[in-house]
Amino acid sequence: MRMRIAALVLSILLAHPSLAEEVATIHVVPGSHLDIGFTDTPDGVKAKRIRVLDDAIAAAQADPEFRWFEESAWTIDAWREAHKDDPKSLDAFKALLKEGRISASASWCSPHAAMFADHLDLLFFHLDRFERDYGVRPVAAVLNDVPMFPQALVDACAAAGVKFLLVGANTAFSPPLPREIERTPFWWESPSGKRVLVWVDDDAYPAAYMKWGFDPDTARFFAPKEFDPKVGALETMEKGISRMVRSLASPRGAAIVQHAFDNWDTGPAKKLPGFAKQWNDSKKGPRISLGGPEAFFRDIEERCGKDLPVKRGEWGGAWDAIRACNPVWTWRLRAAMKKMPADAPYATRALLATAIEHSQGLGPGWGGMLTEAQTLAHNDQVAGLFRRAVTAVDPKLADAVPPPIEMPKCEGEPEAWKAVLTRPRARFRAGKQWLGPFVVDSAPEIRTELVYCTDQTVYTIRSSFDRAALGVGDGAAVIEIPLRAAAKDVTLAPADSPDACEGKWLRGEAPSFVVAPIGLRVNGLAHALKVTSDLVFSWCVVKDKDDAKSCWLQGLVARQSRQCEFKDKTEKVLDFEKLYVGEPQKLEIHVRVEIVE
Repeated sequence: MRMRIAALVLSILLAHPSLAEEVATIHVVPGSHLDIGFTDTPDGVKAKRIRVLDDAIAAAQADPEFRWFEESAWTIDAWREAHKDDPKSLDAFKALLKEGRISASASWCSPHAAMFADHLDLLFFHLDRFERDYGVRPVAAVLNDVPMFPQALVDACAAAGVKFLLVGANTAFSPPLPREIERTPFWWESPSGKRVLVWVDDDAYPAAYMKWGFDPDTARFFAPKEFDPKVGALETMEKGISRMVRSLASPRGAAIVQHAFDNWDTGPAKKLPGFAKQWNDSKKGPRISLGGPEAFFRDIEERCGKDLPVKRGEWGGAWDAIRACNPVWTWRLRAAMKKMPADAPYATRALLATAIEHSQGLGPGWGGMLTEAQTLAHNDQVAGLFRRAVTAVDPKLADAVPPPIEMPKCEGEPEAWKAVLTRPRARFRAGKQWLGPFVVDSAPEIRTELVYCTDQTVYTIRSSFDRAALGVGDGAAVIEIPLRAAAKDVTLAPADSPDACEGKWLRGEAPSFVVAPIGLRVNGLAHALKVTSDLVFSWCVVKDKDDAKSCWLQGLVARQSRQCEFKDKTEKVLDFEKLYVGEPQKLEIHVRVEIVE
Protein backbone atom coordinates (compact mmCIF):
# COMPACT_ATOMS: atom_id res chain seq x y z
CA MET A 1 0.00 0.00 0.00
CA ARG A 2 2.79 2.42 0.95
CA MET A 3 4.59 1.63 -2.31
CA ARG A 4 1.44 2.46 -4.28
CA ILE A 5 1.04 5.77 -2.46
CA ALA A 6 4.71 6.61 -3.04
CA ALA A 7 4.35 5.78 -6.75
CA LEU A 8 1.25 7.97 -6.97
CA VAL A 9 3.05 10.91 -5.33
CA LEU A 10 6.01 10.47 -7.67
CA SER A 11 3.75 10.45 -10.73
CA ILE A 12 2.12 13.69 -9.57
CA LEU A 13 5.49 15.33 -9.04
CA LEU A 14 6.73 14.27 -12.46
CA ALA A 15 3.53 15.50 -14.09
CA HIS A 16 3.87 18.87 -12.33
CA PRO A 17 7.56 19.86 -12.30
CA SER A 18 6.79 23.06 -10.37
CA LEU A 19 5.82 20.85 -7.42
CA ALA A 20 8.93 18.70 -7.76
CA GLU A 21 11.51 21.48 -8.01
CA GLU A 22 11.35 24.09 -5.30
CA VAL A 23 12.21 27.62 -6.36
CA ALA A 24 15.32 28.53 -4.44
CA THR A 25 16.23 31.82 -6.12
CA ILE A 26 14.46 34.64 -7.91
CA HIS A 27 16.84 36.57 -10.12
CA VAL A 28 15.69 40.19 -10.45
CA VAL A 29 17.17 42.22 -13.32
CA PRO A 30 17.02 45.98 -12.58
CA GLY A 31 17.14 48.29 -15.58
CA SER A 32 15.23 50.55 -17.97
CA HIS A 33 13.49 49.49 -21.17
CA LEU A 34 14.80 51.34 -24.21
CA ASP A 35 12.25 52.92 -26.57
CA ILE A 36 13.99 55.24 -29.04
CA GLY A 37 11.27 57.78 -29.71
CA PHE A 38 8.38 56.56 -27.55
CA THR A 39 8.52 58.89 -24.55
CA ASP A 40 10.52 61.62 -26.32
CA THR A 41 12.24 62.28 -29.61
CA PRO A 42 15.17 59.97 -30.42
CA ASP A 43 17.59 62.79 -29.53
CA GLY A 44 15.72 63.41 -26.29
CA VAL A 45 15.80 59.72 -25.39
CA LYS A 46 19.51 59.55 -26.12
CA ALA A 47 20.28 62.52 -23.84
CA LYS A 48 18.23 61.01 -21.02
CA ARG A 49 19.72 57.55 -21.34
CA ILE A 50 23.21 58.99 -21.10
CA ARG A 51 22.24 60.78 -17.88
CA VAL A 52 20.64 57.63 -16.48
CA LEU A 53 23.73 55.52 -17.15
CA ASP A 54 25.86 58.22 -15.51
CA ASP A 55 23.61 57.99 -12.47
CA ALA A 56 23.75 54.18 -12.45
CA ILE A 57 27.55 54.32 -12.40
CA ALA A 58 27.50 56.80 -9.55
CA ALA A 59 24.96 54.69 -7.62
CA ALA A 60 27.07 51.55 -8.06
CA GLN A 61 30.15 53.38 -6.80
CA ALA A 62 28.22 54.64 -3.77
CA ASP A 63 26.47 51.37 -2.90
CA PRO A 64 28.28 48.03 -3.41
CA GLU A 65 24.90 46.22 -3.44
CA PHE A 66 23.39 48.35 -6.25
CA ARG A 67 22.95 46.56 -9.58
CA TRP A 68 22.05 47.89 -13.02
CA PHE A 69 21.43 46.16 -16.34
CA GLU A 70 21.66 48.14 -19.57
CA GLU A 71 19.17 46.58 -21.99
CA SER A 72 20.66 47.83 -25.26
CA ALA A 73 24.18 48.46 -26.45
CA TRP A 74 22.81 51.50 -28.30
CA THR A 75 22.70 53.34 -24.97
CA ILE A 76 26.22 52.30 -24.01
CA ASP A 77 27.51 53.39 -27.42
CA ALA A 78 25.86 56.81 -27.01
CA TRP A 79 27.28 57.09 -23.48
CA ARG A 80 30.75 56.13 -24.69
CA GLU A 81 30.66 58.80 -27.41
CA ALA A 82 29.59 61.41 -24.85
CA HIS A 83 32.52 60.45 -22.57
CA LYS A 84 35.18 59.77 -25.18
CA ASP A 85 37.37 62.50 -23.67
CA ASP A 86 36.73 61.42 -20.07
CA PRO A 87 39.04 58.45 -19.30
CA LYS A 88 38.08 58.48 -15.62
CA SER A 89 34.42 57.76 -16.42
CA LEU A 90 35.36 55.14 -19.00
CA ASP A 91 37.63 53.36 -16.53
CA ALA A 92 34.94 53.42 -13.83
CA PHE A 93 32.38 51.91 -16.18
CA LYS A 94 34.82 49.26 -17.35
CA ALA A 95 35.59 48.26 -13.76
CA LEU A 96 31.90 47.95 -12.86
CA LEU A 97 31.26 45.79 -15.93
CA LYS A 98 34.11 43.46 -14.99
CA GLU A 99 32.80 43.18 -11.44
CA GLY A 100 29.30 42.45 -12.71
CA ARG A 101 27.71 45.26 -10.74
CA ILE A 102 26.65 46.81 -14.04
CA SER A 103 25.93 44.44 -16.91
CA ALA A 104 24.81 44.73 -20.51
CA SER A 105 22.68 42.92 -23.05
CA ALA A 106 24.42 41.35 -26.03
CA SER A 107 21.88 43.01 -28.31
CA TRP A 108 22.16 46.46 -29.88
CA CYS A 109 18.40 47.02 -29.45
CA SER A 110 15.01 45.28 -29.37
CA PRO A 111 14.18 45.13 -33.08
CA HIS A 112 11.50 44.50 -35.62
CA ALA A 113 13.39 41.29 -36.24
CA ALA A 114 11.05 39.44 -38.60
CA MET A 115 11.20 42.33 -41.06
CA PHE A 116 14.99 42.03 -41.13
CA ALA A 117 15.38 38.31 -40.40
CA ASP A 118 18.09 37.90 -43.02
CA HIS A 119 20.21 40.66 -41.47
CA LEU A 120 20.06 39.92 -37.73
CA ASP A 121 23.86 39.91 -37.53
CA LEU A 122 23.32 43.67 -37.10
CA LEU A 123 22.03 43.03 -33.57
CA PHE A 124 25.46 41.81 -32.52
CA PHE A 125 27.83 43.68 -34.85
CA HIS A 126 29.29 45.64 -31.90
CA LEU A 127 30.35 42.74 -29.67
CA ASP A 128 33.98 42.47 -30.83
CA ARG A 129 34.55 46.16 -30.18
CA PHE A 130 32.65 45.97 -26.90
CA GLU A 131 34.90 43.16 -25.71
CA ARG A 132 38.02 45.03 -26.82
CA ASP A 133 36.97 48.26 -25.08
CA TYR A 134 35.62 46.83 -21.83
CA GLY A 135 37.23 43.43 -21.37
CA VAL A 136 33.91 41.56 -21.15
CA ARG A 137 31.68 40.02 -23.81
CA PRO A 138 27.94 39.74 -23.05
CA VAL A 139 26.49 36.34 -23.94
CA ALA A 140 22.87 37.01 -22.90
CA ALA A 141 20.60 39.02 -25.19
CA VAL A 142 17.57 40.70 -23.65
CA LEU A 143 14.84 41.61 -26.13
CA ASN A 144 11.86 43.44 -24.68
CA ASP A 145 8.40 44.63 -25.68
CA VAL A 146 8.23 42.89 -29.07
CA PRO A 147 6.21 39.70 -28.46
CA MET A 148 7.65 37.45 -31.21
CA PHE A 149 10.94 36.95 -33.01
CA PRO A 150 11.86 34.94 -36.12
CA GLN A 151 13.62 31.61 -35.80
CA ALA A 152 16.53 33.12 -37.76
CA LEU A 153 17.45 34.83 -34.48
CA VAL A 154 18.76 31.51 -33.17
CA ASP A 155 21.40 31.24 -35.89
CA ALA A 156 22.30 34.93 -35.53
CA CYS A 157 22.85 34.43 -31.79
CA ALA A 158 24.96 31.33 -32.37
CA ALA A 159 27.14 33.08 -34.96
CA ALA A 160 27.87 35.88 -32.48
CA GLY A 161 28.53 33.59 -29.51
CA VAL A 162 25.30 34.62 -27.76
CA LYS A 163 24.06 31.66 -25.71
CA PHE A 164 21.06 33.00 -23.79
CA LEU A 165 17.91 34.90 -24.67
CA LEU A 166 15.60 36.65 -22.20
CA VAL A 167 12.38 38.01 -23.74
CA GLY A 168 10.04 40.38 -21.91
CA ALA A 169 7.12 39.92 -24.29
CA ASN A 170 4.35 42.51 -24.42
CA THR A 171 1.35 40.36 -25.34
CA ALA A 172 -1.24 43.12 -24.99
CA PHE A 173 -2.06 42.78 -28.71
CA SER A 174 -1.40 39.07 -29.24
CA PRO A 175 -2.62 35.77 -27.77
CA PRO A 176 -1.10 34.53 -24.49
CA LEU A 177 1.82 32.14 -24.67
CA PRO A 178 1.27 28.41 -24.27
CA ARG A 179 2.30 27.09 -20.87
CA GLU A 180 5.18 25.03 -22.21
CA ILE A 181 7.16 28.15 -23.20
CA GLU A 182 5.82 30.64 -20.65
CA ARG A 183 8.23 31.54 -17.80
CA THR A 184 10.15 28.30 -18.04
CA PRO A 185 13.59 27.58 -19.57
CA PHE A 186 13.86 25.75 -22.88
CA TRP A 187 16.26 25.34 -25.77
CA TRP A 188 15.10 26.94 -29.00
CA GLU A 189 16.65 25.10 -31.92
CA SER A 190 16.92 26.21 -35.54
CA PRO A 191 16.78 23.91 -38.60
CA SER A 192 20.60 24.11 -38.70
CA GLY A 193 20.80 22.52 -35.25
CA LYS A 194 21.97 25.68 -33.48
CA ARG A 195 20.42 26.42 -30.08
CA VAL A 196 19.86 29.25 -27.66
CA LEU A 197 18.63 28.88 -24.06
CA VAL A 198 15.42 30.93 -23.70
CA TRP A 199 13.16 32.32 -20.97
CA VAL A 200 10.06 34.20 -22.17
CA ASP A 201 8.09 36.29 -19.68
CA ASP A 202 4.70 37.31 -21.07
CA ASP A 203 4.29 39.69 -18.12
CA ALA A 204 7.09 41.63 -19.86
CA TYR A 205 9.77 43.82 -18.32
CA PRO A 206 7.65 45.45 -15.53
CA ALA A 207 6.76 42.03 -14.10
CA ALA A 208 8.89 42.35 -10.95
CA TYR A 209 6.67 45.03 -9.46
CA MET A 210 3.44 44.55 -11.45
CA LYS A 211 3.15 40.82 -10.66
CA TRP A 212 5.78 39.80 -8.09
CA GLY A 213 5.34 42.76 -5.70
CA PHE A 214 9.04 43.60 -5.83
CA ASP A 215 9.83 46.36 -5.14
CA PRO A 216 6.75 47.02 -2.96
CA ASP A 217 6.83 50.83 -3.33
CA THR A 218 6.62 50.65 -7.11
CA ALA A 219 4.18 47.74 -6.99
CA ARG A 220 1.74 49.64 -4.78
CA PHE A 221 2.04 52.73 -6.98
CA PHE A 222 1.61 51.05 -10.38
CA ALA A 223 -0.72 48.21 -9.38
CA PRO A 224 -2.84 49.37 -6.42
CA LYS A 225 -5.59 46.91 -7.30
CA GLU A 226 -3.12 44.04 -6.96
CA PHE A 227 -1.15 45.43 -4.02
CA ASP A 228 -3.01 47.40 -1.36
CA PRO A 229 -1.18 50.71 -0.71
CA LYS A 230 -2.02 50.35 2.99
CA VAL A 231 -0.23 47.02 3.35
CA GLY A 232 3.40 46.88 4.49
CA ALA A 233 6.43 46.16 2.34
CA LEU A 234 7.06 42.61 3.51
CA GLU A 235 3.41 41.62 3.14
CA THR A 236 3.31 43.13 -0.36
CA MET A 237 6.35 41.13 -1.45
CA GLU A 238 5.03 37.95 0.16
CA LYS A 239 1.70 38.22 -1.66
CA GLY A 240 3.27 38.69 -5.08
CA ILE A 241 6.18 36.28 -4.74
CA SER A 242 4.18 33.40 -3.25
CA ARG A 243 1.46 33.75 -5.90
CA MET A 244 3.88 33.94 -8.83
CA VAL A 245 6.03 31.05 -7.63
CA ARG A 246 2.90 28.88 -7.51
CA SER A 247 2.04 29.95 -11.08
CA LEU A 248 5.29 28.71 -12.60
CA ALA A 249 4.86 25.60 -14.72
CA SER A 250 8.41 24.26 -14.52
CA PRO A 251 10.83 26.71 -12.89
CA ARG A 252 13.76 24.28 -12.52
CA GLY A 253 14.66 25.67 -9.12
CA ALA A 254 14.94 29.31 -10.16
CA ALA A 255 13.05 32.09 -11.90
CA ILE A 256 14.06 35.35 -13.53
CA VAL A 257 12.08 38.58 -13.70
CA GLN A 258 12.80 42.09 -14.95
CA HIS A 259 12.34 45.32 -13.01
CA ALA A 260 12.10 48.03 -15.69
CA PHE A 261 9.87 50.58 -17.40
CA ASP A 262 10.01 52.66 -20.56
CA ASN A 263 13.05 54.95 -20.43
CA TRP A 264 12.81 55.42 -16.66
CA ASP A 265 15.67 56.37 -14.36
CA THR A 266 17.53 54.60 -11.56
CA GLY A 267 15.28 55.76 -8.71
CA PRO A 268 13.39 52.47 -8.24
CA ALA A 269 16.56 50.39 -8.72
CA LYS A 270 18.25 52.21 -5.85
CA LYS A 271 15.61 50.84 -3.48
CA LEU A 272 16.06 47.22 -4.51
CA PRO A 273 19.10 46.29 -2.37
CA GLY A 274 17.27 47.32 0.79
CA PHE A 275 14.07 45.48 -0.10
CA ALA A 276 16.03 42.40 -1.19
CA LYS A 277 17.80 42.32 2.18
CA GLN A 278 14.51 42.74 4.04
CA TRP A 279 12.99 39.85 2.13
CA ASN A 280 16.02 37.57 2.36
CA ASP A 281 16.38 38.23 6.10
CA SER A 282 12.73 37.29 6.64
CA LYS A 283 13.40 33.79 5.22
CA LYS A 284 9.82 33.70 3.94
CA GLY A 285 10.61 32.12 0.62
CA PRO A 286 13.05 32.04 -2.31
CA ARG A 287 16.14 34.17 -2.03
CA ILE A 288 16.18 37.33 -4.18
CA SER A 289 19.34 37.93 -6.19
CA LEU A 290 19.93 41.21 -8.04
CA GLY A 291 21.93 41.54 -11.23
CA GLY A 292 22.15 40.73 -14.92
CA PRO A 293 20.61 37.61 -16.49
CA GLU A 294 23.80 35.65 -17.20
CA ALA A 295 24.08 34.20 -13.67
CA PHE A 296 20.56 32.80 -13.94
CA PHE A 297 21.14 31.19 -17.33
CA ARG A 298 24.54 29.75 -16.42
CA ASP A 299 23.03 28.20 -13.30
CA ILE A 300 20.15 26.68 -15.27
CA GLU A 301 22.49 25.40 -17.98
CA GLU A 302 24.87 23.82 -15.44
CA ARG A 303 22.21 22.20 -13.28
CA CYS A 304 19.70 20.94 -15.80
CA GLY A 305 20.65 22.07 -19.29
CA LYS A 306 20.77 18.50 -20.60
CA ASP A 307 17.26 17.80 -19.34
CA LEU A 308 15.51 20.89 -20.68
CA PRO A 309 12.99 20.54 -23.50
CA VAL A 310 14.15 21.38 -27.02
CA LYS A 311 11.65 23.39 -29.05
CA ARG A 312 11.66 23.71 -32.83
CA GLY A 313 9.55 26.09 -34.84
CA GLU A 314 9.07 29.56 -36.26
CA TRP A 315 7.80 32.20 -33.84
CA GLY A 316 6.81 35.16 -36.01
CA GLY A 317 6.78 38.95 -36.17
CA ALA A 318 3.60 40.27 -34.60
CA TRP A 319 4.68 43.92 -34.38
CA ASP A 320 6.60 44.13 -37.65
CA ALA A 321 3.46 44.96 -39.64
CA ILE A 322 3.75 48.50 -38.27
CA ARG A 323 6.53 49.00 -40.84
CA ALA A 324 3.77 49.37 -43.42
CA CYS A 325 3.57 52.96 -42.16
CA ASN A 326 6.84 53.53 -44.00
CA PRO A 327 7.06 50.74 -46.61
CA VAL A 328 9.41 52.56 -48.98
CA TRP A 329 11.92 53.46 -46.26
CA THR A 330 11.75 49.84 -45.10
CA TRP A 331 12.53 48.66 -48.61
CA ARG A 332 15.42 51.14 -48.81
CA LEU A 333 16.83 49.89 -45.50
CA ARG A 334 16.63 46.28 -46.64
CA ALA A 335 18.27 47.22 -49.94
CA ALA A 336 21.11 48.94 -48.06
CA MET A 337 21.62 45.93 -45.80
CA LYS A 338 21.79 43.65 -48.83
CA LYS A 339 24.37 45.91 -50.53
CA MET A 340 26.41 46.63 -47.39
CA PRO A 341 29.99 45.36 -47.87
CA ALA A 342 31.48 42.89 -45.42
CA ASP A 343 33.98 45.51 -44.25
CA ALA A 344 31.41 48.29 -43.74
CA PRO A 345 32.48 50.78 -41.05
CA TYR A 346 31.21 50.51 -37.49
CA ALA A 347 29.26 53.75 -37.89
CA THR A 348 27.35 52.42 -40.92
CA ARG A 349 26.39 49.25 -39.09
CA ALA A 350 25.32 51.27 -36.06
CA LEU A 351 22.96 53.37 -38.20
CA LEU A 352 21.36 50.34 -39.82
CA ALA A 353 21.10 48.47 -36.51
CA THR A 354 19.37 51.46 -34.92
CA ALA A 355 16.96 51.76 -37.85
CA ILE A 356 15.51 48.30 -37.08
CA GLU A 357 14.69 49.21 -33.45
CA HIS A 358 11.03 48.65 -32.65
CA SER A 359 10.17 52.32 -32.04
CA GLN A 360 11.77 53.58 -35.25
CA GLY A 361 8.64 54.33 -37.25
CA LEU A 362 7.01 57.32 -38.88
CA GLY A 363 3.54 58.65 -38.21
CA PRO A 364 1.49 60.47 -35.57
CA GLY A 365 3.51 59.07 -32.68
CA TRP A 366 2.13 57.18 -29.74
CA GLY A 367 -1.17 58.69 -28.62
CA GLY A 368 -0.73 61.20 -25.83
CA MET A 369 3.01 60.60 -25.36
CA LEU A 370 4.47 63.53 -27.31
CA THR A 371 3.71 67.19 -27.92
CA GLU A 372 3.06 68.40 -31.46
CA ALA A 373 6.60 69.77 -31.67
CA GLN A 374 8.04 66.48 -30.42
CA THR A 375 5.92 64.49 -32.89
CA LEU A 376 7.22 66.50 -35.83
CA ALA A 377 10.79 66.39 -34.52
CA HIS A 378 10.50 62.63 -34.00
CA ASN A 379 9.54 62.05 -37.63
CA ASP A 380 12.28 64.36 -38.91
CA GLN A 381 14.88 62.60 -36.75
CA VAL A 382 13.77 59.08 -37.70
CA ALA A 383 13.66 59.93 -41.41
CA GLY A 384 17.08 61.55 -41.00
CA LEU A 385 18.42 58.36 -39.44
CA PHE A 386 17.00 56.28 -42.29
CA ARG A 387 18.53 58.64 -44.85
CA ARG A 388 21.96 58.57 -43.22
CA ALA A 389 21.83 54.78 -42.92
CA VAL A 390 21.08 54.06 -46.58
CA THR A 391 23.28 56.91 -47.86
CA ALA A 392 26.25 55.43 -46.00
CA VAL A 393 25.91 52.36 -48.23
CA ASP A 394 24.67 53.93 -51.46
CA PRO A 395 23.64 57.62 -51.77
CA LYS A 396 21.25 56.75 -54.59
CA LEU A 397 19.10 54.70 -52.22
CA ALA A 398 18.01 57.74 -50.21
CA ASP A 399 15.38 58.69 -52.80
CA ALA A 400 15.02 55.38 -54.63
CA VAL A 401 11.77 53.48 -55.13
CA PRO A 402 11.39 49.83 -56.13
CA PRO A 403 12.03 49.33 -59.86
CA PRO A 404 9.09 48.39 -62.10
CA ILE A 405 8.38 44.69 -62.32
CA GLU A 406 8.72 42.99 -65.68
CA MET A 407 5.29 41.94 -66.88
CA PRO A 408 5.38 38.53 -68.55
CA LYS A 409 3.75 37.80 -71.88
CA CYS A 410 0.11 37.16 -71.01
CA GLU A 411 -1.27 33.76 -71.97
CA GLY A 412 -4.90 34.15 -70.95
CA GLU A 413 -5.66 32.06 -67.89
CA PRO A 414 -3.71 28.77 -68.04
CA GLU A 415 -5.28 25.67 -66.48
CA ALA A 416 -2.86 25.73 -63.53
CA TRP A 417 -4.16 29.13 -62.46
CA LYS A 418 -7.79 28.08 -62.90
CA ALA A 419 -7.12 25.50 -60.21
CA VAL A 420 -5.64 28.13 -57.88
CA LEU A 421 -7.55 31.37 -58.47
CA THR A 422 -11.30 31.85 -58.39
CA ARG A 423 -10.89 34.80 -60.75
CA PRO A 424 -7.84 36.44 -62.35
CA ARG A 425 -8.36 39.94 -60.99
CA ALA A 426 -7.09 40.99 -57.56
CA ARG A 427 -8.72 43.84 -55.64
CA PHE A 428 -7.85 46.66 -53.26
CA ARG A 429 -9.76 47.60 -50.12
CA ALA A 430 -9.16 50.34 -47.57
CA GLY A 431 -10.69 51.11 -44.20
CA LYS A 432 -10.17 51.02 -40.46
CA GLN A 433 -7.05 49.04 -39.68
CA TRP A 434 -6.97 45.76 -37.80
CA LEU A 435 -4.50 42.94 -37.19
CA GLY A 436 -4.94 39.88 -39.39
CA PRO A 437 -7.19 40.74 -41.22
CA PHE A 438 -5.52 44.10 -41.67
CA VAL A 439 -8.78 45.96 -42.31
CA VAL A 440 -12.22 45.48 -40.83
CA ASP A 441 -14.64 43.26 -42.73
CA SER A 442 -16.76 46.23 -43.84
CA ALA A 443 -13.85 48.05 -45.50
CA PRO A 444 -14.97 49.00 -49.03
CA GLU A 445 -13.20 48.18 -52.25
CA ILE A 446 -11.34 51.12 -53.73
CA ARG A 447 -10.80 51.87 -57.38
CA THR A 448 -7.18 51.99 -58.36
CA GLU A 449 -5.07 51.46 -61.44
CA LEU A 450 -4.39 47.72 -61.63
CA VAL A 451 -2.74 45.55 -64.29
CA TYR A 452 -2.42 41.78 -63.99
CA CYS A 453 -1.15 39.01 -66.17
CA THR A 454 -0.68 35.23 -66.02
CA ASP A 455 1.61 32.85 -67.84
CA GLN A 456 2.07 29.15 -67.13
CA THR A 457 3.67 29.60 -63.69
CA VAL A 458 3.65 33.31 -62.80
CA TYR A 459 0.81 35.66 -61.90
CA THR A 460 1.94 39.29 -61.87
CA ILE A 461 0.11 42.28 -60.43
CA ARG A 462 1.07 45.91 -60.90
CA SER A 463 -0.84 48.79 -59.36
CA SER A 464 -0.59 52.42 -58.34
CA PHE A 465 -2.02 53.52 -55.04
CA ASP A 466 -2.45 57.00 -53.55
CA ARG A 467 -2.08 56.97 -49.77
CA ALA A 468 -4.29 60.04 -49.55
CA ALA A 469 -7.16 57.65 -50.28
CA LEU A 470 -6.92 56.39 -46.70
CA GLY A 471 -8.30 59.66 -45.34
CA VAL A 472 -7.30 61.16 -42.00
CA GLY A 473 -8.33 58.49 -39.48
CA ASP A 474 -6.56 55.27 -38.59
CA GLY A 475 -6.60 53.30 -41.80
CA ALA A 476 -4.98 50.62 -43.89
CA ALA A 477 -4.97 49.56 -47.51
CA VAL A 478 -4.76 45.94 -48.58
CA ILE A 479 -4.41 43.98 -51.78
CA GLU A 480 -6.40 40.77 -51.96
CA ILE A 481 -5.83 37.79 -54.26
CA PRO A 482 -8.75 35.34 -54.72
CA LEU A 483 -7.79 31.76 -53.88
CA ARG A 484 -9.70 28.57 -54.69
CA ALA A 485 -9.71 26.95 -51.24
CA ALA A 486 -11.43 27.35 -47.90
CA ALA A 487 -9.60 29.70 -45.55
CA LYS A 488 -9.14 26.92 -42.97
CA ASP A 489 -7.19 24.83 -45.50
CA VAL A 490 -4.68 27.51 -46.54
CA THR A 491 -1.48 27.96 -44.55
CA LEU A 492 1.15 30.69 -44.82
CA ALA A 493 4.81 30.78 -43.89
CA PRO A 494 7.89 32.89 -44.54
CA ALA A 495 9.46 31.18 -47.54
CA ASP A 496 12.91 31.36 -45.91
CA SER A 497 11.76 29.50 -42.76
CA PRO A 498 11.97 25.72 -43.32
CA ASP A 499 10.17 24.87 -40.08
CA ALA A 500 7.31 27.27 -40.78
CA CYS A 501 6.93 25.86 -44.30
CA GLU A 502 6.48 22.45 -42.66
CA GLY A 503 3.88 23.88 -40.28
CA LYS A 504 6.14 23.95 -37.21
CA TRP A 505 5.53 26.99 -35.00
CA LEU A 506 7.06 27.67 -31.61
CA ARG A 507 3.64 28.56 -30.19
CA GLY A 508 2.16 25.33 -31.50
CA GLU A 509 0.04 27.18 -34.05
CA ALA A 510 0.51 29.75 -36.78
CA PRO A 511 -0.01 33.44 -35.95
CA SER A 512 -2.93 35.39 -37.36
CA PHE A 513 -0.64 36.94 -39.97
CA VAL A 514 2.81 36.24 -41.36
CA VAL A 515 5.63 38.74 -41.94
CA ALA A 516 7.61 37.59 -44.98
CA PRO A 517 9.77 40.27 -46.64
CA ILE A 518 11.86 37.71 -48.52
CA GLY A 519 8.84 35.83 -49.82
CA LEU A 520 5.67 34.08 -48.67
CA ARG A 521 4.93 30.37 -49.01
CA VAL A 522 1.25 29.49 -49.53
CA ASN A 523 0.20 25.87 -49.02
CA GLY A 524 -3.17 24.13 -49.13
CA LEU A 525 -4.08 24.92 -52.73
CA ALA A 526 -3.98 22.76 -55.85
CA HIS A 527 -0.45 24.13 -56.30
CA ALA A 528 1.88 25.64 -53.70
CA LEU A 529 2.72 29.30 -54.27
CA LYS A 530 5.54 31.70 -53.51
CA VAL A 531 4.56 35.37 -53.26
CA THR A 532 7.11 38.17 -53.43
CA SER A 533 6.77 41.94 -53.34
CA ASP A 534 9.11 44.84 -52.66
CA LEU A 535 6.58 46.77 -50.58
CA VAL A 536 4.04 44.23 -49.28
CA PHE A 537 5.60 42.38 -46.34
CA SER A 538 2.70 41.12 -44.19
CA TRP A 539 0.07 38.60 -45.24
CA CYS A 540 -2.96 36.77 -43.90
CA VAL A 541 -5.87 34.67 -45.16
CA VAL A 542 -9.45 35.92 -44.86
CA LYS A 543 -12.69 34.13 -45.59
CA ASP A 544 -14.74 34.87 -48.68
CA LYS A 545 -18.09 35.84 -47.15
CA ASP A 546 -19.91 34.77 -50.33
CA ASP A 547 -18.21 31.40 -50.88
CA ALA A 548 -17.09 29.09 -48.07
CA LYS A 549 -14.91 27.14 -50.50
CA SER A 550 -12.88 30.24 -51.42
CA CYS A 551 -10.77 32.79 -49.57
CA TRP A 552 -8.61 35.85 -50.10
CA LEU A 553 -4.86 36.15 -49.63
CA GLN A 554 -4.63 39.61 -48.06
CA GLY A 555 -1.45 41.68 -48.16
CA LEU A 556 -0.94 44.85 -46.14
CA VAL A 557 0.02 47.60 -48.57
CA ALA A 558 0.07 50.60 -46.23
CA ARG A 559 -1.21 51.69 -42.86
CA GLN A 560 -1.36 55.23 -41.58
CA SER A 561 -3.09 57.86 -39.53
CA ARG A 562 -2.94 61.63 -39.73
CA GLN A 563 -5.13 62.20 -36.67
CA CYS A 564 -2.70 63.01 -33.85
CA GLU A 565 -3.38 63.02 -30.13
CA PHE A 566 -0.81 65.09 -28.26
CA LYS A 567 0.49 65.14 -24.72
CA ASP A 568 -1.78 68.04 -23.75
CA LYS A 569 -4.80 65.93 -24.87
CA THR A 570 -5.44 68.09 -27.95
CA GLU A 571 -6.05 66.47 -31.32
CA LYS A 572 -5.03 67.67 -34.75
CA VAL A 573 -4.75 66.42 -38.32
CA LEU A 574 -1.24 66.91 -39.72
CA ASP A 575 -0.05 66.81 -43.30
CA PHE A 576 1.05 63.50 -44.80
CA GLU A 577 4.46 64.96 -45.67
CA LYS A 578 5.11 65.95 -42.05
CA LEU A 579 4.16 62.61 -40.58
CA TYR A 580 5.66 60.28 -43.19
CA VAL A 581 8.79 62.20 -44.08
CA GLY A 582 10.39 60.92 -47.26
CA GLU A 583 7.61 58.43 -48.03
CA PRO A 584 6.08 58.78 -51.50
CA GLN A 585 2.38 59.53 -51.26
CA LYS A 586 1.80 57.53 -54.44
CA LEU A 587 2.96 53.93 -54.19
CA GLU A 588 3.79 51.70 -57.12
CA ILE A 589 2.86 48.19 -55.97
CA HIS A 590 4.22 45.05 -57.61
CA VAL A 591 3.29 41.51 -56.54
CA ARG A 592 4.65 38.34 -58.10
CA VAL A 593 2.88 35.02 -57.43
CA GLU A 594 4.67 31.89 -58.65
CA ILE A 595 3.56 28.27 -58.75
CA VAL A 596 6.41 26.35 -57.13
CA GLU A 597 5.07 22.80 -57.19
